[in-house]
Amino acid sequence: MKYLKRFIVLLTLFTATACNKLDIAPVNILKDEEVFSTDAGVGAYMIPIYANLPIEDFRYNFSDGFNAFPAFPALGLFTAELLQIDYVFRGSIESGSFGYWPYGDIRKINYFLEALPKNSSSFSQAQVNAYLGEAHFLRAYFYFDLVKRYGGVPIAKTPQDPFNSTPEALRIPRSNEEDVYKFIEEELNQAIELMPDIAADEAVKGRANRNVALALKSRAMLYAGSIAKYGSIQLNGLLGIPSSQAQNYFQKSYDAAILLEGKYTLYRANADKYQNYVNLFLDRNSSENIFIKDYKYPERTHSWDALNIPKQFVSGYGSFINPTLDYVELYGTLKVNDDNGNPIRFDQRVDLFKDVEPRLRATVILPGDTFRGDVIDVQRGIYPTYKNGDESANNAVLKTAGSTDVLYNGKRVVGLSGMGIGGSTGTGFYVRKYLNPNLAQADLNLWRSDQAWIDIRYAEVLLNKAEAGVELGTSNAAAKALEAINDIRDRAGAVSLQPAQLTLNAVRTERRKELAFENHSWWDNRRWRVADKEFNNRIYKVLYPYYVFDENKYIFKKDDDITKSRFTFQVKFYYEPIPGNQINKNPLLVQNPLY
Repeated sequence: MKYLKRFIVLLTLFTATACNKLDIAPVNILKDEEVFSTDAGVGAYMIPIYANLPIEDFRYNFSDGFNAFPAFPALGLFTAELLQIDYVFRGSIESGSFGYWPYGDIRKINYFLEALPKNSSSFSQAQVNAYLGEAHFLRAYFYFDLVKRYGGVPIAKTPQDPFNSTPEALRIPRSNEEDVYKFIEEELNQAIELMPDIAADEAVKGRANRNVALALKSRAMLYAGSIAKYGSIQLNGLLGIPSSQAQNYFQKSYDAAILLEGKYTLYRANADKYQNYVNLFLDRNSSENIFIKDYKYPERTHSWDALNIPKQFVSGYGSFINPTLDYVELYGTLKVNDDNGNPIRFDQRVDLFKDVEPRLRATVILPGDTFRGDVIDVQRGIYPTYKNGDESANNAVLKTAGSTDVLYNGKRVVGLSGMGIGGSTGTGFYVRKYLNPNLAQADLNLWRSDQAWIDIRYAEVLLNKAEAGVELGTSNAAAKALEAINDIRDRAGAVSLQPAQLTLNAVRTERRKELAFENHSWWDNRRWRVADKEFNNRIYKVLYPYYVFDENKYIFKKDDDITKSRFTFQVKFYYEPIPGNQINKNPLLVQNPLY
C-alpha cells in the first residue's frame, strides 16, 4: 500500500532525526486540506503523537516523566526487583506522580479524527480507515496511562478550542473509572475494526495495526478486571469498578489474547536457551515483538549500557541498577549453607548458580558468571581463615576494602566489580537484560546505546491470557492458561508446570520473573492491591560473596541491604494525586483520597 510505504519513510526519518525539523512546512501554518489530504502531511501530523506516547522505557523516570535523564529512579526500586546505587532514592515509596496530563496530545488526536474525513478525497476508504484506526489506538493508549494513574479522568472526545471558548466551556469533570475503561475498550474496538491485519513479519513494530490494538486491549482489560476484583469503589465511582464486572473484563482480556494466537510466537532463534533469551531483547526482527519504541545511533540514543555495565568495564557510571536477592530467589532459594548452618564452600562463585534457569542468567549477571568474555568479579572481602560456628572470630579477621587496589597476600580483597567500592553493585548482582555485549568499549558511555525498547511483546500477551484464564476458572480457560505458561517456561529453560500447580500465585510469580526490569511489576502490584502488604517497612536482601584464603574457596552470605533502606507503600499510592495545577484550572476536578 502506497500510504504505508510513505508512512514508513516518515517514521524512519523521525527516528533518524529525533527532535530535528522534518523536511516539511510546520503543520501549524498549513491549512487542513494541505495537512490531511496527503500521506506525507498525515504522517508528519501523527509522528509527534507517536513520539509522545507514555512508554516507560530506558528514559522513563517515575518522578520526572518520559524521555528523562537519568532514567532513574526506576519503578523496580519499589517492587523489590532492584536497588539503585544512588542512595538518595532509597528509603521511601512515592506515588510516582509527576503531574502527567497529556490532554494536549489528546486534543491533537481529537482534531485529527474530526479533520481527516473532511479532507480525505485523495485517499481510498481503506487508507482513511487505517489512519482513523491508528488515531483511536493512540487515544486509547493515552487514556489507559491516565486511568491506571488516577482512576477516573475527564473524557474529551472532541477538540476543544482554547482560543475561542470560555474557561467554563473548557472544564470537563472526571468520569468514573469504569467509564474510562469502557471508553478505552470502545476506542480499541474501533481500532481493531478499522486497521489492517498486518502479518507480524511485515509490520512496522513501532506503529499500530489491528494486532497491536488487540494486544493493548488484552493488557487494559486485564487491569480493569483486577481493579474490579481487588479494588474498592471510592468517590462515588470516580475510583474503582463494581466487583460484578470483574469476570466480564477478564473474559475480554482473555478473548483478545486468544485472537492473537498464531499471529506471533515466542522468540526461539537460538537453540541455546540462555543465549536465546539474551538475544530476544536485542533482535529488532524478533517474532515476539508486537510494539516497540525504536532508537538509532547516533541521532536518537539512550544510556542503558553505560549506566548498568559492571564496574570492571568502566571507570565511571555503571551499576546504577542492582537486582536484589529477593528477585533472584523468585526462581528458588539459593542454598548457601549446609544443614548445620555453616557456609558451603564453592570452587568458583558461579558454582552456586549451576542449576538456575537460563532465563535468570540472561536477566541478571550473577557473581562469577561470564559477560563480554570476562568473569564478573564480585567479591565483598577475604577471610584469611573461616571457622564454622564462630562468627565473632570470623568477623575479627574479615578483610574488606574501599578500593580494588588493596591486596591480601597478592589477591584483591574486593572484586573488580565490587562490592563495597564506589560505582559497584550493592546487592551482589548486575542487570543483564537489554545490555548489548557487543558494544565497543569506547561506546560504554552516555548516549551511545540504541537498543529498541519492547513496549508490548508476545510473552506478556501469553501471561495476560494465563492470568485471565485462571481468574475465569473454567476448564477450557485453565487449559489455555497452562499451555501459555508452559510455552513461556519452555523458552526460559524451566520445567513445565503440572495442572495442579497452576495457581494464581504461580501465574503472578511467572509474570514477575518474565517481565522483570520492564516496568510492569509496579503496576501489577498496584492493580492486585498487594503493594501495601508486600512493602510494609521492608528491607531488601542482598548476597555477599567472600573468598576464604587458606581454603582457596568461596562462600556466600545473605543479608539485609547494607543501608537498611526501608520501603513502605501507603494505601493512597494505589492512585496518584490529580495534578494541583489542573485542579486550579478546573474546579470540577475532584482530588483523590488522602492527598
